[in-house]
Amino acid sequence: MAPFDGEISRISKLFIDLEQADTDAVLRRRQTYMVALNCGDDVAPSYTLQLAVLTAAIIGIRCFPGAIRAVVSPVLAAAPLRVWPWLGLSFGQALAQIIGPDAVAAEVPIASRVLVFGAAAETKGALRVTFDGWTAKAGPADKVMRLSERQYFSAVGILAASLAMSELFLSFAGIDLLATRRPVGLSLWRPDLPIDHPDALGLPVSFLPRSFWLLGLGHLGNAYLWALATLPYARPTDADFALFDFDKVIKDNVETGVLFETGFVNKFKPHACDIWLNRHGFQQVRLVERRFDASFRLQGDEPTLALCGFDTNPARRDLPNGGFARVIESGLGGTANNFDTISFHTLPNPRSPDDLWPDQTKAELAKIEAEQERVASENCGYQKLAQDICGRRDLAGKSVAVPFVGTTAASLVVGEAVKLLHDGPAYHGIKLSLGDLARVRTIRNGNYSALDTAAIASIERNPL
Repeated sequence: MAPFDGEISRISKLFIDLEQADTDAVLRRRQTYMVALNCGDDVAPSYTLQLAVLTAAIIGIRCFPGAIRAVVSPVLAAAPLRVWPWLGLSFGQALAQIIGPDAVAAEVPIASRVLVFGAAAETKGALRVTFDGWTAKAGPADKVMRLSERQYFSAVGILAASLAMSELFLSFAGIDLLATRRPVGLSLWRPDLPIDHPDALGLPVSFLPRSFWLLGLGHLGNAYLWALATLPYARPTDADFALFDFDKVIKDNVETGVLFETGFVNKFKPHACDIWLNRHGFQQVRLVERRFDASFRLQGDEPTLALCGFDTNPARRDLPNGGFARVIESGLGGTANNFDTISFHTLPNPRSPDDLWPDQTKAELAKIEAEQERVASENCGYQKLAQDICGRRDLAGKSVAVPFVGTTAASLVVGEAVKLLHDGPAYHGIKLSLGDLARVRTIRNGNYSALDTAAIASIERNPL
C-alpha cells in the first residue's frame, strides 16, 4: 500500500462516502462515462452558446476525465472564437486546448450521453442546453424546446452548461432518479421566479465591472475567474484583477478548480491564476499572497467590489471591515449529502457577520469529529487509502467538491455584480440545491437604486 500523502480526489470522495467504493474503481467508472457535446453550426455566431460549450468541456474533463468529446462540423471548428477574440483562435482550437485535439470529432460517439447545443441533431436520451436573456434551462431534448436564446448576459451560458453537467453527474452517481429526465432552469436576474415569468428574463447588459477583488482562489475563486474572464470585454485591458490568497495549489485542487493544471501544483494560487489570465490576454493583475484578516483595509485606487470564495467563517466575518463598497460571497456544501448546495450573501447586509457566519458550537464540532472517527474506522474505502487511523480520519474530514457547483455559484455571484451596475434586483441572501431547483430560498431587498447609490457608483464599470 502506498503511503498516505494527504490528498484525495474530492469528486471520487463522494462515492467513497456513499458506497465505500474503491477510488481506482471510481476513477475507471468516471473515465468510461462518455459525454458528447453535440454542437450545431449556429453555435458559431453565438457568444453565449460558444461559452456554454467551453464551460461544459472544462467541467466535463474534470468530472469524467478522458471521456468528453466535442462534436463539431469542419465549418464550426474553423469559426472564429467569440470569447477572447484577441487570441485569434478558432472555436475548434479553443476546444482542443481544453479536451485535446483527438477529442474534437465530427460524429457523435456510440454509447455516449449527449448534450445538444444549438441546432445539432437530437439523439435518443440527449439533453438540450438552452437559454434566453438571463435564464438558463437544460432537460430532455425531446421535451425541452429551444428558448429564444437572446444574448443579454453571457454568463447565463455558464449556468446552462453547469445545470446540464449537474444533471448528468447526479444521474451517473445514482443520487437522483429524476436527473436527466426532467427540465431544470434558473434565472440569474430573478432566481426567486420561474424562468418562464416575464420578470425573470432581465435586461440586456450595457456595462461590465472594470476592477474587482477575488478573495480566495480555490474551487470558487477559479469559477469566479472563469465567469469574469469570459465576459465580453472589448479588450483585455478593460478588466483589472486583484487576486488574494495565501495558499498553494495542491494536487486535488486541479480537479475542482476549473483553471488549475498539474503544472500549477506547489505554486501560490494567485500566481497560478495570474499565469492563466496572462495566457488569455489579461495583463492588469495584482497579486496579494497572505491571509485575509481584520487588518485588511482598502488603499488608494484599489477596487471597491469584492467577490469572495472563502471556505472558513472567521475570514468571512472580517469582510465588513475591509472598506469595500460591495461584497458578493458564496459558500458550498462539502458532504455527500449537501455538496450540491450553494449559499449566497451580499454585504452590506441587515444581518450581523456573527449571525451570517457563526462558529460551530462545541457540541456540533464533537458530533462532526465523532462521525469522522466512525467513518474512518468503518468505511473500507478509506481503509484502502491510509494505513493508520489518523490518515483515515484526515481523509474523512475532507470536503466533497464537484466543479459544476462552483461554476453555478460563479454565475450567480458575477450576475449579481453585473446587476448592481444596471439597477437590477438586489439580494441579501440566496440558498439553493442543484438537485431541487424548485425550492430556491431568497432574501430580496428591492432594486439596487434603493441601496447606497454613492457606494455602488464608486464601482468602476466599462460600457459595452
